[in-house]
Amino acid sequence: MLLLRPVKCYYFLLKVLIFIHISISFVLAKHEKHHDHDSHNVPCPFYQTVNITDDIQLANGSYVHDDVVIPPNWIGVYDYVLTNLQTRVAVKPHLRGCICKVRPCINLCCPMGSQFWSNTSQCEAIDNDLVWPTTMNVTHADGTIQESLITEQFVVVNFRPCLWMYVIRPDLYAEDDWHLCENGSLIREFDQAILDIKNYCFVPTTINNKTDTTYVLNPAICVDIASDFYGSKIINAYAMLFSVPFMVLTIIVYLWIPELRNQHGKSLVCYLLGLSVGYSLLSFNTLLMDPDIDIILCKLSAYMSYYAFVAAFFWLHVIGFDLWHNFRESRGINRFQEKRRYLIYSLYAWGMALVFLILTLYAEEIADIPPYLKPGIGIEYCFLNMLTWSPMIYFFGPIIIIIFTNIIMFIMTAIKIHKVQKEMSRIMAREDSTKNLRNEKDRYCLFLRLFLVMGVTWTWEIMSYFVGSKVSWSKIFYVGDICNAIQGFIIFMLFVMKKKVKELVTNRTVSVRSFRYTNSTTAGDTDYRLRFQEVSMQIRRMIIVQSAFANNNQNYHSHDV
Repeated sequence: MLLLRPVKCYYFLLKVLIFIHISISFVLAKHEKHHDHDSHNVPCPFYQTVNITDDIQLANGSYVHDDVVIPPNWIGVYDYVLTNLQTRVAVKPHLRGCICKVRPCINLCCPMGSQFWSNTSQCEAIDNDLVWPTTMNVTHADGTIQESLITEQFVVVNFRPCLWMYVIRPDLYAEDDWHLCENGSLIREFDQAILDIKNYCFVPTTINNKTDTTYVLNPAICVDIASDFYGSKIINAYAMLFSVPFMVLTIIVYLWIPELRNQHGKSLVCYLLGLSVGYSLLSFNTLLMDPDIDIILCKLSAYMSYYAFVAAFFWLHVIGFDLWHNFRESRGINRFQEKRRYLIYSLYAWGMALVFLILTLYAEEIADIPPYLKPGIGIEYCFLNMLTWSPMIYFFGPIIIIIFTNIIMFIMTAIKIHKVQKEMSRIMAREDSTKNLRNEKDRYCLFLRLFLVMGVTWTWEIMSYFVGSKVSWSKIFYVGDICNAIQGFIIFMLFVMKKKVKELVTNRTVSVRSFRYTNSTTAGDTDYRLRFQEVSMQIRRMIIVQSAFANNNQNYHSHDV
């Protein structure tokens, strides 16, 4: 029987993983980019064309667009347009010319004088006096790099290739270097990927809006949702959603059982509350990615999930400190002291998380600092921009400090336990003292396992962040990311599926049922007693009445005699 329980548990986990795999396959298929919306009766794909309806037509049937002559064989009638090269919209039939077949094209995401933002698919006018560049460095076939006029070397087209994009900026990050080839294709340096105009578009960028006078054009690259990196994000999102119900169950058990509502139990509940909120928001933001999401809603979700995660880590810090503090003190604490300590812990954990939230909000929305120092809320998606080093300041930095201090406190607690055991082996200790030490040791071992799970998985997560997704062997961190995402399931197994906790749950259930039965029985007995008393009173009244009649009859007969 003991062997069947782990087998059933592993079998259940296997079924869950199979379900996650099927769901991921569906989502990847749903998010995969499609460029096959063009009709077969048009001369070239839509993204290589321009509208020539109002252009000059030559005698031989050619059209002139921006001093480029488009021959008749590259002209066709299109009754649709493509938005983001994914959604086909029917329009009135019009002439389009395959201008990119005549001269190399480069793609601006929006026309000059406008810009798109990462959270919207619409182009918006830019309200500043910065000058747009007229030249770009072009890499030729022989490897030489030459500065060329954009309008002489290329034809400029304007469209956004895909829904989700990210900008690579060599002016900020050396690994983001790129090269524009003379045929209009783009070479991404870190992986030597060759991208055509349906996979990139140029956006105007600046380093300092107050000092810069000219825009710098940098390419925005399509995010490949089906790639390993973003595929792992989707897997993590499903794993986090799988983990959240187990966190909720653990919270319910610890709030329901009176014996578990001590200082450690309440700290664990607060920790799981922050983690479950953070996991839920982060997973939904990943799975329900929408480029047209309202920027206020996106940032609100990002700041809420950020606050929840930071608060969870400060509660983990509280757990480690409280264990160390309990072993350091030889005296116990009464209920008033425990409530006072919990209040102090709450002010510390929730308050410090609020301080970090305010600092992050100020850095993102108010402070005049370089872009690479900003948190990047809403840049990659509705959370911190994990493609830059700024999360090290606002998120991973505090996590590293908390993990490091917790390691120190756990080591100091272990040393204290060892010393107490040695002292108790020399003298005859009271039974209750031995029992208290054993309970504290059990609690320490339990939270030590929690810390090991949390510390190892989050350390793995931090290492994954440092390595990034551009390194070929970065895939080895995916396993650690999954373990980090299913923490709720691990915590549930460690804290709820213990023999002692299951006994407490059973006893609590039995006591509740007994209480209900006792109340119902007591109510039934009360009703029965009331009815019995009422019947007794009626019988007594009848006896009194009969006695009265009997006395009257006796008096009457005696008078007759």
